[in-house]
Amino acid sequence: MIRSTFTKWAFAIAFSVMAFGAQAQATTQLEKDLAAFRSWMQHKAGLADSTIRKEWPTVKKEYRQLTYSLDQNTRKMSDKSREEYGEMKSQYKEWEERNETRKPVALEREKLEHWEKIMTATTRIASIKPANLREAFELALTVTREHRRSWSLSDWEYAEFVVGELNTRKTEVLEKLNNGDKIKIAALQVEFATLKKSREAKDRYQEMREEQR
Repeated sequence: MIRSTFTKWAFAIAFSVMAFGAQAQATTQLEKDLAAFRSWMQHKAGLADSTIRKEWPTVKKEYRQLTYSLDQNTRKMSDKSREEYGEMKSQYKEWEERNETRKPVALEREKLEHWEKIMTATTRIASIKPANLREAFELALTVTREHRRSWSLSDWEYAEFVVGELNTRKTEVLEKLNNGDKIKIAALQVEFATLKKSREAKDRYQEMREEQR
């Protein structure tokens, strides 16, 4: 009788340990999946709209792959993680709205070279040396700050494309950049995206006013 009772208790404890281990493993995998999605979103947020638009089919595919498991397990997330996940998905929805409804603009080669020259001092952005990339980003942001209020939508398309080229070059030489340049360039990428969003908000406000007339 005692042996039978002990066996039952041992089995119950072993089962509990196994269940706890499986739950812990599932939670750990969920955290890894969320971290991978967070890293992906941060990388995409640093890209210019023109770059995301060019890569949009791939972006959509990667998004579905990264969120499939997370969507199935949102109830297992902590409140903080669930809130963060919701915010990241909302940001993606904004990208989706812009890229699903916005018509691509054909850029003229000569005009693009002009923009490359004034924003980066070169038309060979793909060949910028790692040591000179930060300076190219700084020049691009200086031009943006000084002229953004007078830029037309077409001007913004060219500026975005040029910054997108810089972003691509950064990805190519990332391992060769020192930490100081990485941090500064990341800040400049965020600033450009913020200035662009400010312009988009202004355009939406103007559209609303015109519709109300």
